[in-house]
Amino acid sequence: MRTFNALIALSTLTASIQLLAANATFNANAEVGLTTNSDLTIKDLDVISSQSDTGTRLASGLNAELNATDNLKFTPSYQYQQTNYHELDQYDLALHQYSLDTKYTLSNTDFGIRYDGASAKVEQQTFLTLNQASLYIGHYLNPTTYLRTAIRTADKQFATQSIRDADGLGLDANLYYFVNQGATMLMLGASLDKEDAAAEQFNFQGWSFNTRLSHSFNVFKLKNKAGIGWRYQDKDYQELAQQPLTDTEGEASRDEKRSVIQAFWQLALFDSLSVITEAEFGDYQSKLAANTYTQSIASVSLKATF
Repeated sequence: MRTFNALIALSTLTASIQLLAANATFNANAEVGLTTNSDLTIKDLDVISSQSDTGTRLASGLNAELNATDNLKFTPSYQYQQTNYHELDQYDLALHQYSLDTKYTLSNTDFGIRYDGASAKVEQQTFLTLNQASLYIGHYLNPTTYLRTAIRTADKQFATQSIRDADGLGLDANLYYFVNQGATMLMLGASLDKEDAAAEQFNFQGWSFNTRLSHSFNVFKLKNKAGIGWRYQDKDYQELAQQPLTDTEGEASRDEKRSVIQAFWQLALFDSLSVITEAEFGDYQSKLAANTYTQSIASVSLKATF
C-alpha cells in the first residue's frame, strides 16, 4: 500500500506541473434534484432504518484532461454529492470523491495507474475515508471491443468503528462492446475481492458480476441517452470458531448476497442542460436477519455542464 501511495504522490506532483500546459482542457458540472428512498441505510455501518423519506440532492464536479505528450495523459477529477432528507436528517449524506488517472497509450493498448479517494459524512461528521490505487491495462481487441483488466489495493478507515478498518485487494476484468458508431455500449464485468479487517468477523472474500447497456439517440432533435444495469455481489465472511474455554458459539455468519438493478434516462434540453431520471432496486440478503432488506431509490434532477 505504501508503495502505491508513493507512486500516486509522484503522479500527483507530475500532474500539478502539467496543469501549466497549454493543451489542458477543463469542464465542470452542477446538479440539483429530488430523491425518494424506501429504506434509508448507512450500508458500511450496517445501519438500516426500515423507514422511507424524500429529500433533495446537490452535486458538483470538476475534471481536466492534461496531455503531456501524444501518448501520455493525466486526468484529475473531483466530485461532491449531498443528500438532505426532509424528516430523517440523521441519514443526510455528503460524499467527496477525488481521483487521478495517469495513462500511457501505445498502439491499441493503454497502461495506467489510478488513484481514487473518498470521504463520507453523515450529519456533517466523517465516518468513512477510502483510499484506493490500481494498475490497469486496456486493449482494443478490435475497433469495437475493448478489454480492461486491473489489480487494486484499498484502505478503509472508519472514524467511529475502528474494528471495521480494513485493507483490501481486488482483481477486475471489464469487456466493452460498441455498436452503431459508438452510440450503443454493452459492458460485462467481473471482480474478485479480499478484505482483511481489524476485527476478524469483518474479513471476507467475494466475487461480483455486473453488466450495463446504454444507448444514445435523438428524438425531435433532442439528444437522449438511456441505460440499464445489473450488479450481483457475493461475500463470504470469515466464520468465527466456537470459543473453547467458554463453550460458547462464535458470532453468526455475515455472509451476504446483493442484487441491484439500475436504470437511467438523460434528456438534453440544451447542449449544456439536461434532465436526468434514475431508478434503483436492491435486494440485500444476509445470514444476519437484521441485514436482509430491499430498497428502492428514485430521483429526478437538472444537470448543467460547463
